[in-house]
Amino acid sequence: MEKKLQKPIQSIQRAVQILDCFTPTDPSLPLSAISEKTGLNINTTRGLVNTLLENQLLLRDHETGCYKLGYYFVTKASMIRQDIDRYVELFKPLVDAAAEKYHFSASLQMVYQNQIFSVYCAYPTKQAYYIVMSEYTDLPLHATSSGKLLLLDQITHGRKKLLDQLEYKAFTPASIRSREQLEAQLKAIKKNGYATEIEEFVNDVGSLAVPLYDEKGRLLLTLSATFFVKSLPKIKEDLLKDFQKAIETWKLTLRKGENQ
Repeated sequence: MEKKLQKPIQSIQRAVQILDCFTPTDPSLPLSAISEKTGLNINTTRGLVNTLLENQLLLRDHETGCYKLGYYFVTKASMIRQDIDRYVELFKPLVDAAAEKYHFSASLQMVYQNQIFSVYCAYPTKQAYYIVMSEYTDLPLHATSSGKLLLLDQITHGRKKLLDQLEYKAFTPASIRSREQLEAQLKAIKKNGYATEIEEFVNDVGSLAVPLYDEKGRLLLTLSATFFVKSLPKIKEDLLKDFQKAIETWKLTLRKGENQ
């Protein structure tokens, strides 16, 4: 018999929605912007924000009237860092090996607060030119392969309104510019089990990412490659096989760690 999912507590879910509004690109927001981003009316938003303020999850700048994440998260940051370091230690050899074999940049990306960040990047040692990645940079979800995997995960778990909230900024002529275009790609990603972006963020550059999900079926991290697009046809088949094999290795490693 299929296990029935427990319904989320509405007030807590709304508080999480408010915290999710704050990102590296939007670290400080007025109450009206929080209300607009969450879709909650202004009075409901004000009540929830005041409760978050009382518990130091949010801070208010008295000069601007804007809100930002509170000092509560500072005490938790070291624990999060330890968790990230554990994954990097486990998966670093596989990421390094991919970069050396295919002569491109490879990265481990992790999901945190509905964003996805590169937490470890590897580069080939015997290659004259390669693409340097930025760690912990808030990249556009609709224009990156790992970002698309996160979007698919989000809408699969009930956040379909997210697709209406995206800016769909065009970085290149190949960028996705509408919800319809994105939905078509997400449908293909779900079928194929991996994501790509070809010159959608930077001209002549592409990326490919394979997902790893946790025991609850939520996206935990991705193994990603960033390359000059001319090289992809020659390596794509072998690259996918190696990445998918690496994901299976990661799954076994994680299971062993959980059972110890």
